[in-house]
Amino acid sequence: MGSQSGLPYTILNKMAPLFLLVAFLVPAAFAQDVFITVDQFGYRPDAKKVAVLRSPEVGYDAALSYTPGSVMEVVDSATAKVVFSGAPVAFQEGAIDTASGDKVWWFDFSQLNTPGTYFIRDKADNLKQSFYFRIRDDVYNDILKAAMRMMFYQRVGMAKEEKYAGKDWADAMNHAQDKAARLFTDSTNAATERDVSGGWFDAGDFNKYTIWNGNYIETLLRAYMDVPCAFTDDYNIPESGNGIPDVLDEVKWGMDHLLRMQNEDGSVLSVVDEDHVSPPSAATGRSYYGAPNAMSAYSAAKAFALGSIVAQKRGNTEYATTLKDAAQRAYKWAEARPDSMFYNNKAEYGTKDLAAGQQEIDTNYTTGARFAVKVASDFAMYELTGDAKYLGRFEATPDSLPLMRQYGSWALDQYRIAHDLLYLQYLGYKDADAEVKGIVQERFVSIFGQSKYIAAGLGHDGYRSYIRDYNWGSNSHKASSGLLFDLMAGSDGATSAEAGAWHDAAEDYLHYLHGVNPFGMVYLSNMGGYGAGKSVTKFYHGWFTGDNPAPGYVTGGANSRYAWAACCKEYDANNSAKGCGSAANNALCYAVSLPVGEPHAKMYADINEGWPIDSWELTEPSLGYQTAYIRLISRFVKQKGVDIGEKFGSDSADAVKPVAAPAQDLNFTLAGERLEVVSSGDIREIRLFDVNNRETLRWNGNARRVSLDISALKPGVYAVRAVSGAKTVTRLVLRR
Repeated sequence: MGSQSGLPYTILNKMAPLFLLVAFLVPAAFAQDVFITVDQFGYRPDAKKVAVLRSPEVGYDAALSYTPGSVMEVVDSATAKVVFSGAPVAFQEGAIDTASGDKVWWFDFSQLNTPGTYFIRDKADNLKQSFYFRIRDDVYNDILKAAMRMMFYQRVGMAKEEKYAGKDWADAMNHAQDKAARLFTDSTNAATERDVSGGWFDAGDFNKYTIWNGNYIETLLRAYMDVPCAFTDDYNIPESGNGIPDVLDEVKWGMDHLLRMQNEDGSVLSVVDEDHVSPPSAATGRSYYGAPNAMSAYSAAKAFALGSIVAQKRGNTEYATTLKDAAQRAYKWAEARPDSMFYNNKAEYGTKDLAAGQQEIDTNYTTGARFAVKVASDFAMYELTGDAKYLGRFEATPDSLPLMRQYGSWALDQYRIAHDLLYLQYLGYKDADAEVKGIVQERFVSIFGQSKYIAAGLGHDGYRSYIRDYNWGSNSHKASSGLLFDLMAGSDGATSAEAGAWHDAAEDYLHYLHGVNPFGMVYLSNMGGYGAGKSVTKFYHGWFTGDNPAPGYVTGGANSRYAWAACCKEYDANNSAKGCGSAANNALCYAVSLPVGEPHAKMYADINEGWPIDSWELTEPSLGYQTAYIRLISRFVKQKGVDIGEKFGSDSADAVKPVAAPAQDLNFTLAGERLEVVSSGDIREIRLFDVNNRETLRWNGNARRVSLDISALKPGVYAVRAVSGAKTVTRLVLRR
């Protein structure tokens, strides 16, 4: 058997009677086979539930093979009893799924709706089993909280105190120099200094981009406006407990930054360049900003407009008025200069090294992109004012967006999903032109009524989450596609059959992000404490190095256009410096396993490396990915938030009542054939794993004392892991 965590198994087997607690740590997550993929967090009782079984045929894991038996079983982890069984169904009659290179089968266990913790196994080969998963109505609630907390970690100009951030991810105040930022193109002029503080780091880099920030705020606000009771006031951020849903506290943090970015004439600065040092608190260099442009003004206008609507609804008239005025001024400025542009980080414009990403949406970026930003701003202004004139631009030229112009070929295209969502918004407006509305409805029914789309590519995607291709940020594309289907399900004109199919399709995209994918991996970081058996351990981010990033970050995902998939290997036959600049860089390409020539859905690696690996093309998180995911998952949480309390936008110090996470102790004791776990805080999870790294028992709940019956465990060594708050403790125990 070898050894387990340094102690020979044979020695452990001769030690104390019944069980022995061993006072050293073991890995927090144990490996599971990769043949049966499930949503590792679980499923809602009334949801459609389909596990995807896989046999790799093409790609890095092609040497593995698996043909399922005729019967799959769902096993209750608490009782070890089979509670459901059925036959798997081959995808496309046994054809290889093009995107993944896998043969796949579907095992539908939707009939099982009893709350509990389960796993799936092959009756003919019970060593083939899935990760554990739960069935319960609030199975995604804590996952939404974790995803929202990523926004807190990305805040600029705030200390990440340990009581909120956790010991491993705490940091002191960062980028106070944003209060005296200078114009990049006139950097020696002290007269250009201004306060551009607040907001969020955009992604793995430490910059702030107005166009994109406007998008993030819009997405969070629309998530809240769609399902306000999905969001609660207990995310353990500094504002928690103030009576305002924490999503709105987070939005205000970003909104106040946008207000600081606006000039008196209504224009809005385009970008802020931050000093890049890890951790962020170590940054001492000056901050710089870029000139205004039309797209920044339009994007800020829509954020201000929607923020004003929400603030007014919540009774904060003063803040609502401030935001309405800001929206009108930004929109007016943009309308007077609709084609004004500003390019950052381009030598020919004298802006080289001003931020990393290019925020300008030029006319060649994607067809209709600038038009779409204008229409999004128009629609927000219409919602704010009720004035139908703001619908005129779209109604005059609806074919400027791909739905009309590229009929049948655009659907679920990564770079046009935002455009598609605009059509659905338009269909919901009472002042929509009847003729235009009819054309849009016909297009949607004609395209999404096809079998290829109505069930999210059930006939075209083995993992039940069809997209046209896997490009940069494919996980955001998955989340946005899921949102599109769910909005379609709730739209006027959808039949009950269509609505049901589209709603199920939307949830399939969520399952993909939660583990139903070729890697059997949750595409959120460090989610073991939330029930994930396998989740992202690394992502491209200067602050979060190593294998222990903060939980809840959504990474970019598989990227078929990963530019450096071949790295420098084509140049270094003689270990020369050609291509990568040095022999050391060449060597790095061999030291890191990269997705080279993989099927598109397998073009991913769990890495955090800079050039020449360029892992940002795969693993970088982004607020765009994050907010798209938040809006999707919020539609499937158990709604229990209360839309009352302090006003959105209140600056009253009395309104902020920080909720600190107390320090927690976890203690294990043995009492006969029961394992007792006691904590000073609520225990969220207890899991046991055998020496084959298989989970044998799981308990989930909220209690400070848990007593588990372990009499059914076979003799052997087990690892027991308990999670309480931000603290996780793992110990070895021995069953004689």
